[in-house]
Amino acid sequence: MKFQVVPANNALLPAYFQGRWVEKQLADKMVMYTTNLGAEFWLQVDHARFLTLTMFNDRVDAPSWVAIQIDGLPYQRQALTATPIQLTLDGQRHVIRVVMSGNTDADAVWSGQAGFGVESLTSDGELRAVRPGNHSITFIGDSITAGCWVAGRMPAEDYRGEANYAAIASDLLNARNVRIAYSAAGINKPGTGGVPRLMDVLTQVDASTPWSPVPTDVVVINVGTNDGRESVTSFTALFKQFLTQVTTLYPNSRLAVMVPFNQRFDRLIREIVPEFMQIQLIDTAEWQPTTTDGVHLDVAGSQVAGHYLADALRELYPELFA
Repeated sequence: MKFQVVPANNALLPAYFQGRWVEKQLADKMVMYTTNLGAEFWLQVDHARFLTLTMFNDRVDAPSWVAIQIDGLPYQRQALTATPIQLTLDGQRHVIRVVMSGNTDADAVWSGQAGFGVESLTSDGELRAVRPGNHSITFIGDSITAGCWVAGRMPAEDYRGEANYAAIASDLLNARNVRIAYSAAGINKPGTGGVPRLMDVLTQVDASTPWSPVPTDVVVINVGTNDGRESVTSFTALFKQFLTQVTTLYPNSRLAVMVPFNQRFDRLIREIVPEFMQIQLIDTAEWQPTTTDGVHLDVAGSQVAGHYLADALRELYPELFA
């Protein structure tokens, strides 16, 4: 992933925050806060022997996880506890990427304070924000797009916000990504953790915190997997309403709809998308990624789908991803 040094895009910390982040007060602390797996931040460290990352944490049950990458090397994952994370460095220049990797479906991310809060970044060296990528993609979806159940069936511990298909495709395309995705959520179905239906999350980070959609070059929609209780008639109406909502929120973005990996409502989606002149269809029927449980893509399946999606986006938008 290419990057460049830029001013920090927040008032609290010397880092570039990518995804759905807001400045929010938790208890008596101001933090950078998100409820989305796959949200991340980047920074460059110079002349440092250590970097300490302090996350807001009032949890006593199953911890959330972050994934830390240094200079593009393999990710190291850390469970979040009351103890800050300290990285030992060698005084050389390094680029550090921290991805919100996993939480549990029981976490009250919408009505409580169970998202991810970054309190501080401290070091004996120089810290600068770096912005990755040449372009940007928003992904709208459910647990598969968030990165749940990628490595197994243990909540949080086996989630991989940094290694699901959306992350893989973004890195292959040298693109930043914004994830709007929650476990179990559908167009008309609430998610876990108090999350409402997808129609009601696009402009909120949680129940009390508004969020203004950030324009990105492309918006990729992958919905329908969790809407199996809808009839053909109701899903048709809801899907058209949802696509209209997204096109209104992202008037200057290129829009693409993926057929869900499990092919739910595939014929309907193929029929409806062409009615929207500005939206492209990405058919996934021949991809056949492997899964953890018959629905959620596993590590290998995420690689397969990520490569196929990157190829599809290159073909649709060569002016961006050639």
